[in-house]
Amino acid sequence: MPDKTLYEIASRDDTTATVRITVAAVELAAEIEAVYSQYANELSIPGFRKGRVPKGVLEARFGKESFVAEAKESLERHHLPAALEQLGLHPMSTPKLEEKISLAPDVGFTFEVTFAVLPAVNLPAYRGLEVAVASVPPVTDEDVERALAEVQGQFGVLVPREGDTVSEGDIVRVREKTEEWDTRAEADNPVTSALVGRKVGESVDIDVPHESGKRLQTQLDVMGLRQVQLPAIDDELAKDAGFESLDALRADVRRRLGEPRDEHHRRAVESALVEALVEKTALPLPEPFVLELVDEEVDRIRKALERPGSPMTFDKYLAERATSEADLRKEIRASVERRLRRELVLGRLAEVENVSFDDAQLEAAAQAEASEAGEDGMRFVAQLKADDRWDDYRSAKVTERVLGILREAAVVTEKEA
Repeated sequence: MPDKTLYEIASRDDTTATVRITVAAVELAAEIEAVYSQYANELSIPGFRKGRVPKGVLEARFGKESFVAEAKESLERHHLPAALEQLGLHPMSTPKLEEKISLAPDVGFTFEVTFAVLPAVNLPAYRGLEVAVASVPPVTDEDVERALAEVQGQFGVLVPREGDTVSEGDIVRVREKTEEWDTRAEADNPVTSALVGRKVGESVDIDVPHESGKRLQTQLDVMGLRQVQLPAIDDELAKDAGFESLDALRADVRRRLGEPRDEHHRRAVESALVEALVEKTALPLPEPFVLELVDEEVDRIRKALERPGSPMTFDKYLAERATSEADLRKEIRASVERRLRRELVLGRLAEVENVSFDDAQLEAAAQAEASEAGEDGMRFVAQLKADDRWDDYRSAKVTERVLGILREAAVVTEKEA
């Protein structure tokens, strides 16, 4: 046996690793002595002072092997994290102890732990990756006119309307004692439905149940009918909306309609590229880790539906989706596997392209983003850190840059939407 503790990888495949830890005899002996001392200091045994209880007495009461076993457990807890750090391994499941060799305390002992690991990612050629996505639908003149009509509606005003009888859907001016306001007569509203069929100048008695549990009892006077008067779509409307002219308003409307379409197209291209890259990359996933993530997601759904005020139970949720828990787990598993493969590929791509953000670079990026949105940059950075979202923001920025690299090097073919 060696004179110092050794860490080594006993075996490893794509999704499983076994670490062997060999604890030197001198360290095991020292740990056993520490356990004896702890018991001697804590126990109160008649005839012996604390800290002075002989080993023979302790062994007679607890058995020698119990001290050796406790020392080994302590060493296992201590050395496993150190071994993982030294060997650069990251368990994706709870390490399973397999004590392959157990020797006498004066010789030392060896134990092994086995756990799931993520696979090494060997990326295929990704520059010039070819994908086909739906083309961006152009912003038409009809789209612009519909948007201008919405702007026009924002500046409409209510004016008196001819007529003396209230019909469903009419806007009615009513008075209750000294207060007046406008309301729409709707058949499914217990209050305003009483106005339908009444004439201007009439009084309407209201007596309906109220959410407070009491009845709402009042009288409404029908003062007149109203209608929305829309302004003309011209330069004056544009100025009311904050633009110099109607042409400037049209240009802004066209831009605002086009930006989300371009953004949607960009995301579609990136998604297609990642899917294509994942498809070309062999990525076996560790079964215990995948199952653990599926269990977590099912538990999350179940607990959310068990909260007070939830509109349904877990069983009702399954029934409404016309599925079983087994099928739900299959659905979630497929989603988990897609997400894991995407994250592994993007993470490896970031390593290959040397994409990273230190804190100074990340703060600069955050402040620039906040400035574009008209926000205070320092406050945005402080809020991210206060909400414990700083590392998530870093990951998002790394992914954003990696996707940009992938997109710029791709060959994208447009297909009809």
